[in-house]
Amino acid sequence: MSLREISALLLMCLVWGFHFVVIKTVVGAVPPMFYAALRLVLVAAIMAPFLRWRAGQMGRIFLGGLCLGVFNYAMMFTGVKLAPASAAAIAIELHVPFATILAIVFLGDRPGWRRFLGIAFAFSGVAIIATGGAASDDPAARVGLGVALVAAAAFSEAMGAVFVKRSTSFTPHQLLAWFSLIGAAGLSVMTLIFETGQWAAFAAADKVLLAGAILYSAIGASIIGHATYYWLLHRLPVSVVAPSVLLTTIFAVLFSVLLLGDPFGARMAFGGLLTLAGVGVVLLRNVKKQPKTVVLAEPAGYTHETN
Repeated sequence: MSLREISALLLMCLVWGFHFVVIKTVVGAVPPMFYAALRLVLVAAIMAPFLRWRAGQMGRIFLGGLCLGVFNYAMMFTGVKLAPASAAAIAIELHVPFATILAIVFLGDRPGWRRFLGIAFAFSGVAIIATGGAASDDPAARVGLGVALVAAAAFSEAMGAVFVKRSTSFTPHQLLAWFSLIGAAGLSVMTLIFETGQWAAFAAADKVLLAGAILYSAIGASIIGHATYYWLLHRLPVSVVAPSVLLTTIFAVLFSVLLLGDPFGARMAFGGLLTLAGVGVVLLRNVKKQPKTVVLAEPAGYTHETN
């Protein structure tokens, strides 16, 4: 890689890694689905010029939008509220083994023993973290439930990737535009159904902090992050780009420990290393066997989001 490419990749991973700190900070002030809806309203407004109607494919786009723009955000942000940001950053990496499992079921993939071992390592690592008990001084924290919700968000993201794979006539920017629009509408409904006190929390929140977080999430993590990712994919082999974004999780854990005070004991370290090792094996084998699967199975929310 050139210095320019290395710098772009590091910046992308830093932006996405720090985003977990942003999410954790904001969902402590306003309801998580309400915040996710505000964020996607802004993304949808910015990306509206890229909306294109493709007859015969909008059903898959709608299903993909539900998975990638509604359910994954609702569960991911709620999970981050309940669990430490560092644990959530590790758990969201399960989207890679989930995507591989779905590729086996729906796309006829035939993995070898190494990928099965990597999948087992990844799930074992997250299970170790989830069953570690309270990992925060916050009495409202429920680590196991939070990690389980983030894992469910990872599955939703992987399921959405299956629909994306079958929507070949859309560019990444068009997909982001549609998923943001569907996500904004769906999350607006979900926050009205499942959350209360949204506007009271909004009125009481630090407006500068909230506005900065929404701008960071929408412009930094969503638009700039994804544009950089696809720019790198056009310039570099998938085998270089896909595994390297595991650095995002390392940055997320580092920022969470240093800035949020997340505890990082032996259990978290062992579970995290086991998960990242398993995900790394799966990514590398996916790149070798089926490069397209890896392109679609971007990191945490990164097809258009978690980030």
